Amino acid sequence: MLPAWGFEEMTIRRGWAGFADRLAQAGYCCLRFDWPGAGDSLGNTSDGISLNDWLDAVRAAAELLRGHYGVTKVVLLGHGIGGLIAPHCALSTSASAVVQMAPQSQGRAGMRELEILGRMIGSFLGLPGNPSKETIEIGGHSMSAALAKEISELRIVEGSQLGSEIPLLAVLRSGAPGAAEWPQRLSSAGFVVSSEIYAGADGFLSYSQASVPPVACFDQVRSWLVATMPPGNRAAAAQPQPVIQALQGDGYSEKPLLFGADGRLFGILCLPEAQAPRATILLINSGDNYHIGWARMHVDFARALAARGIASFRIDTGGIGDAASIEGHAYYVEAQALDVMEAVTTVEAMRLGPILVSGRCSGGYAAVQTAVADPRIRGLVAVNTVRLGLSPDETFEDILKGGTSSVADYRRRALSFQTIMDILSGRKSLRLLAAKAAHLLKAQLSARFPRLFGALDGSSALTQEIRRQARELQARDVSVFLVYGENDGGLDELTRHFGKRDAAAYGHATVRIVSNAEHNMTAPHARQAILEALIDAVVAVEGLGQPGAVSAS
Repeated sequence: MLPAWGFEEMTIRRGWAGFADRLAQAGYCCLRFDWPGAGDSLGNTSDGISLNDWLDAVRAAAELLRGHYGVTKVVLLGHGIGGLIAPHCALSTSASAVVQMAPQSQGRAGMRELEILGRMIGSFLGLPGNPSKETIEIGGHSMSAALAKEISELRIVEGSQLGSEIPLLAVLRSGAPGAAEWPQRLSSAGFVVSSEIYAGADGFLSYSQASVPPVACFDQVRSWLVATMPPGNRAAAAQPQPVIQALQGDGYSEKPLLFGADGRLFGILCLPEAQAPRATILLINSGDNYHIGWARMHVDFARALAARGIASFRIDTGGIGDAASIEGHAYYVEAQALDVMEAVTTVEAMRLGPILVSGRCSGGYAAVQTAVADPRIRGLVAVNTVRLGLSPDETFEDILKGGTSSVADYRRRALSFQTIMDILSGRKSLRLLAAKAAHLLKAQLSARFPRLFGALDGSSALTQEIRRQARELQARDVSVFLVYGENDGGLDELTRHFGKRDAAAYGHATVRIVSNAEHNMTAPHARQAILEALIDAVVAVEGLGQPGAVSAS
């Protein structure tokens, strides 16, 4: 299964894993992998990775299936960039069939698609513009211009005989640039082409809400495979143990681990090579972002921490990434904290030093709740945590309605010239903006006058509980670091429960505010600030867990 790349790959990761499960249920052995320089692989696509590295990875995957698992027929199934590349690997892997889903356009059109996608996502998320001509930036994922150029030069040329009568299914988005020409081009290159409309693609590739797997389309692909390349006899095939090897990097090693009941949870353990770990940090996923973290930051953190003698375990809790599903929402639920405790149990048994937890946004909430509930945790780094606790009657939808920016930031944007022009032109609804403004006004009043307005919505009891939790962490000498972007909604949450203070005056924790950083902390300097907080939290734990002042009133 040739993956998409970067932001698209992160968006569809959960559904892509589910697709592999559906194919396995039909009798197919499925191998998912990360491109060199992406996901959990070594290197970085922003520097030093070439298209040949990617083509070699496809060949290595096919060789692993044949050599270790006794597979006799290989199908290449690609999505996005993987869909573009798959036909070009058909002969070199001796593929028996190819499936391409929503392939990136070839040539300069494909480059433009990447550039436009990067600008669109950057605008939606409030990310800074791409400052470099040497890379393409999409939601914090970087690809070197050299690699992008090599990919753009992949072309299906008439008469090239890439296919040699190999059956190929093209699953194409209706109305996508070049979609009408794909089947003809592929046929001219020697493939025996079938095509399907990619129903559900927009929901699967949604960048403004949770990705929805296109189950009906997956089933169409599976049906085509069963008819075209039926699965073999599993009972007659050898059943070797899965290949689990440590990934050796520069000063660190990494290996995947299944943990929790029945091995339903997944994580990557990163260990320093030169010394026994000083401590271990559990890196908790945020929202639907899987264990690599937003903009792959957890991978970068893990390897940088290893260079300082600190181990890490970047995890997928239930229903996210490569972990098994749970019922209902996968975050802002008690079950997520219980999953984190399973990770604590796993690393505690390895004797890898004191254990700390860290996460951003919903991952920060899970980190806070786990640290309160589990006395084995010695340190906590929570980033842009817009909720420190929840009232019993709050719903998941209530949490999402609160947004992630501060009230002051929303107010500034609401009064901006662009917003006024959007209203006058009809691009935005005055009624909807007014409703949101009323909601934010209530939040602002609650933040400034918590005793008065907090009592009206039940947050007074919540405030008392959050303060109790802070005192409990303090009494246990848990090192607590809270990191916020300067305009993040988490600062309003902190004010709501502890009063408005300067960052240095919050006695229950070390509070750090990062300038010019949006909620996801995409910019390099923002990610560096998180890394420094992680390192400083370990130092504080080593120093008997005293992060600073000890008043939690």
